[in-house]
Amino acid sequence: MGDSGLIYMLAFTTFALVILFLIWQRMRVQRAKETGERSSFTDHHGGPPRPHQGVDPR
Repeated sequence: MGDSGLIYMLAFTTFALVILFLIWQRMRVQRAKETGERSSFTDHHGGPPRPHQGVDPR
């Protein structure tokens, strides 16, 4: 395998890892939204959650 093959493999691997990381982070955000879980930083330093803006509560 020549240098160009290694460069393409490195580029593809990097791209795949970034996509997997983004999917993992998106899943964490979705899970936190569904459960209402807050970060430990917010639990220790923040007040109660603000109400959603522009959402009709009906």
